Amino acid sequence: MPEPSERRVPKRKTTVTHEVTDTEEVVIYDGGGSQLLVLNDIAAGIWLMIDGERSIDDITGEILAHVDAERETVTRDVLAFLSQLEDRTLITWQEAT
Repeated sequence: MPEPSERRVPKRKTTVTHEVTDTEEVVIYDGGGSQLLVLNDIAAGIWLMIDGERSIDDITGEILAHVDAERETVTRDVLAFLSQLEDRTLITWQEAT
């Protein structure tokens, strides 16, 4: 069973947008259109799964379906990236329903 923190649901701030480029990079922009981040493949996948419905555990499970890694390692990496997004005020949190 997931830890309570893994049931939290990240949600993108409405002022933040993104673009998938021709080279498949995901670029995040702030509300004023300034470029904030260019994401690598794994980070881009996490960002695109942040829909206000998927929990941390859901996102971790999706990644595990595509990579050969331990759940603990993937969970730690997902939490670290989400923490960075939170520190930059790009996401908020809600409890899973």
